Amino acid sequence: MLLQETRNKAGFLVMRTIAAIATPPGRGGIGIVRMSGPMSLDILKKIFKTKKEIKPRFMHYGHIAYDDKIIDEVMACYFKGPYSYTTENMVEIYCHGGYVSTLYIYEILLKEGAVQADAGEFTKLAFLNGRIDLLEAEAVSGIIDAQNKEEQVLYTNVLGGSLSEKIDALASELLSLIAECEAKIDYPELGNVDDMKARVDEIYLAIENLLDDQNRSSFIREGIKTAIIGRPNVGKSSLLNAITNKDRAIVTEIPGTTRDTIEEFINYEGLYLHLIDTAGIRHTSEVVESIGIELSKKSAREADIVIVVIDGSHKISDEDREILKSVEDKNKIIFINKADKGTSADLEEIKKYSDNIVVGSIKKDQGIREIMSLIKKIFTIDVDASFTSIFNLRHRQALEAAKDELVQAKNDMDFMPFEIVEVSLRMALDDLYSILGKNYDEDLIDRVFQDFCVGK
Repeated sequence: MLLQETRNKAGFLVMRTIAAIATPPGRGGIGIVRMSGPMSLDILKKIFKTKKEIKPRFMHYGHIAYDDKIIDEVMACYFKGPYSYTTENMVEIYCHGGYVSTLYIYEILLKEGAVQADAGEFTKLAFLNGRIDLLEAEAVSGIIDAQNKEEQVLYTNVLGGSLSEKIDALASELLSLIAECEAKIDYPELGNVDDMKARVDEIYLAIENLLDDQNRSSFIREGIKTAIIGRPNVGKSSLLNAITNKDRAIVTEIPGTTRDTIEEFINYEGLYLHLIDTAGIRHTSEVVESIGIELSKKSAREADIVIVVIDGSHKISDEDREILKSVEDKNKIIFINKADKGTSADLEEIKKYSDNIVVGSIKKDQGIREIMSLIKKIFTIDVDASFTSIFNLRHRQALEAAKDELVQAKNDMDFMPFEIVEVSLRMALDDLYSILGKNYDEDLIDRVFQDFCVGK
């Protein structure tokens, strides 16, 4: 079969009409099979039997028929380029959900000349054809993989272009500075160096704010890393089980039962937590337990917040004090457990380590809600239609690189020719453009889209 040729807006030769199943496999109310490319409409007309002429952006009722057999009763919609997701001609077929029907229709499309889409190829085409930038394309994947409503809102805001606008604005400021540099090369008397330095500082500060926003958004995307630490047998695993409402960790009266870290992710009233139950910290010569204790200390160091569990039925021990001192610079909550047995721990002494103290009993279901309320108080994250943030390592590295170039440019303004200053500013501009995908190589594009769903 002769393949039709065309070129996208980026100048790439398009000879493929791609097809993929866009819905997850298995039983469901509806299944979606989609195509994009120059042959999409021709293939649809060959296999789709309907009484009316197929018009763009109309939902049409009919049947998929092949080899004189009715395959399924479907709805179909044709999107004429450039008014489609990929900006190419696109077709979507909505059939009965289930493995057989969607696969059958998909196989027919391949027989008629379509080829299997690569992972993320529909979104990749949207990027290459200029419909969305690379940042917005990555947000599509983020929406699909979102684990909570707040994360969904964040990625939706990015897809809407709010973050791209911020980075574009910074790029425009840099372009203006570069133009001023070029003017000073030819006419040194033009422009004020102090004013130029101030503008560099403003751009630098704006980038810093974007990086700070990522620190906030990481709690939304990755969960607030919450380490539960303490001596053996004080109730750490019981606390994890109580918060998650399931028996995830083994609970016994034998000290040192937990030898490794146990991790759970929960969404508690909009608070996304990455919980880590750790091995009990104590002095021991037992090799395996010692390894677990070192992992506990590492988890505490890397955590966003630490819950220190203390057995309140006994006086505070030297090991308790060592643990509290080891996390004195961390956000922390001290949970005085086993209050049902009476409280012997000196609360006044414990208050020296933190004001965030909860007295309760896991056995009696006391104190859990108070702990969660304190975490919410410490990590207040407001996510609304205006909140936006960079969200992966690629963005952070590009912004950090841009900061370094801005520092270099500002320093060079005092003693270097403005040709050198301009080089640093252009490199900073390239760093910002790389986030949006305005300058890219094929390896970068392949890395971005390799983890996408095939049908997206």
